[in-house]
Amino acid sequence: MKFIHPHLRIYLPGAVFMLLIGCLFLAIVEKVDGHLFVNLGNTPFLDFFFTYFTHVGGGTFVVVGSVALSIIFWKRHQFAVALLGTLNLVLVAASTQFLKHVIFDDASRPIQFIGKEFLHTAPGVEMHTSNSFPSGHTAAGFAFFALVAFLYGKNKWVQFLCVIGAVLVGFSRIYLSQHFLEDAVLGGTMGLACFLLSYTIVKNLKIGKSFSE
Repeated sequence: MKFIHPHLRIYLPGAVFMLLIGCLFLAIVEKVDGHLFVNLGNTPFLDFFFTYFTHVGGGTFVVVGSVALSIIFWKRHQFAVALLGTLNLVLVAASTQFLKHVIFDDASRPIQFIGKEFLHTAPGVEMHTSNSFPSGHTAAGFAFFALVAFLYGKNKWVQFLCVIGAVLVGFSRIYLSQHFLEDAVLGGTMGLACFLLSYTIVKNLKIGKSFSE
C-alpha cells in the first residue's frame, strides 16, 4: 500500500490539516476563552443545524450508514466493506469509551467546567456534564467519513465534502457545548487512526474481493 491510498489523497491530508489547525488554536488560546468565543457566535439557524447535524457522528447514523455502504459495495468488494466498516466502528467505540470512562473519567464537559449560566445552549439539547475527553462523536464522524471518502475516492469532490462533514461533526460538539476543542481534536485523530488500522487489517486478510489501488 502506498503511503496515502489514492482514494484518500484529498480526505486524509485535508482532515489532518484541519486537526493541526485545531492543535494550533489549543496552543495559543486558553481553553475556556476559546470555547466562549465559539459559544458567542450562536444564531437560531446554527442552533437548529448543529442540533441535528451532530447526530451524523452518533452511533445510530454511523452504524446504519456503514451497513448501507456494505450493501451498496457488496458486488464490488463482497465481505471486505462490511468487515472494514464493522472493525472501524468497533475500534472507535472501544478506544474512545475506554479513555472516557477509565483513563479520563473525571474530565468535565463545558456545562460543568464553565457553568451553565455563562453558556448559550441550543434549545432541546440534552446537556452532558462528565466524560468529556475525547469526543466519541467526532471520532466516529472522522472514521465514518474516511470510509465514505475511501469508497467513493475516485470523486475528488466527495473526498472534499467528507473533510467538511467530519470537521462539522467535530465543530458541532464544541458549538453545542458538549465538548471542548481538545476533546474534538483527539477524537478526530483517533477516528483517522482507527480507520487506517482497520483498512490495513482488512486489506492484509484478503477477505472477499480485495480493495483495488
